[in-house]
Amino acid sequence: MFCENCGANIPDTSKFCIECGTTVDGAAPAAKPAVPVQQPVQAAPAAPPQQQTPRPVYTPPQPPQQQYYNQAAGYGFNQANREPLHVGSYIGMFILSAIPLVGFICLLVWAFGSNANLNKKNYARAILIMGLIAVVLWVIILIIGVVLGGSILNSLFSGY
Repeated sequence: MFCENCGANIPDTSKFCIECGTTVDGAAPAAKPAVPVQQPVQAAPAAPPQQQTPRPVYTPPQPPQQQYYNQAAGYGFNQANREPLHVGSYIGMFILSAIPLVGFICLLVWAFGSNANLNKKNYARAILIMGLIAVVLWVIILIIGVVLGGSILNSLFSGY
């Protein structure tokens, strides 16, 4: 059997065309009569062309766009966290970081907090790195001083 709309070859028991999806009106019955009946031949009226509704085009969902993202560091910044700091902000950070315990806590929060300004974060990290270098140098100088002081005291008191 052939589809009246597109002319595709379809099985006799189909109710729909597998190519265009139109309903097949003259689906053949399951059992055919034993004696064929002669019917007068008539021209089939032309079926009006059916307009197919356009299929919707699938567009995959887009991931949300983040304006600034540093994947290596694992944190994102919005525009407010990238604004430059004013001179008063730097002065305030410098004064707060000079207070012994409060300054250290503030530097840790600024350096590793996820909501801190990028400039404040970089300033705090630089101060912490310089402080760590100063402590290491201080320990090295202290060890050298103890060793030299012990050898000097040993040479002074060895004669008595």
